Amino acid sequence: MGTRRPASFAASVLLAACASSSPEPAEAPPPESAAPAPAAARVAIAGREHYYDIDGSSAGALRDQINRLGPKDESGRARDALTVWDLEWSYHDAPGEDGCALRDVQVTLNVTITLPRWAPPGTAPPGLRKSWRTYLERVRVHERGHRTIAERNARALYAALTPLLAATCDELHSVASRTGEEIVAEGRARNRAYDVQTKHGQTQGVVLGP
Repeated sequence: MGTRRPASFAASVLLAACASSSPEPAEAPPPESAAPAPAAARVAIAGREHYYDIDGSSAGALRDQINRLGPKDESGRARDALTVWDLEWSYHDAPGEDGCALRDVQVTLNVTITLPRWAPPGTAPPGLRKSWRTYLERVRVHERGHRTIAERNARALYAALTPLLAATCDELHSVASRTGEEIVAEGRARNRAYDVQTKHGQTQGVVLGP
């Protein structure tokens, strides 16, 4: 019986942002079709939302609060919202006559989305309240796109690890680690491309009007 191996590699990806610009409607990446049952059982996905509170009774005041209090991305720049995902994996060795394989592969994805939260004061005009609702809806669309990419990355990692085979278990561990690093790097690249494509949510309508 093989010994349990902790995650050979773990990664945190700090990606996602929103800004204001002239909106040109665009949607988040479409969700993948449902994964096969065996893979679904081995890919655990957990998501949660965090909030930071802002105040003000004008679009300018809200934008100033967001710029000052918004979550920082990996470059240290404040963003309207931020999606952080952490990907880990573990497995057992399965040595045999044909070499060493992986068994009981488990991939765990934790996604945290940080969003702005505003409680409109009595002095806030109706138009601003409406603009805020639309803005927040489009922010969520953009962040869901980042989550979709992360979920695809987790399932791709599981699919890549499960069939691995090597002459020895030590060699297999090295192959598994390289495979994980490559797939995480692909996820980072997809997130960057998504932000470039959407201009950090601008083309998806992330705009906070008066």
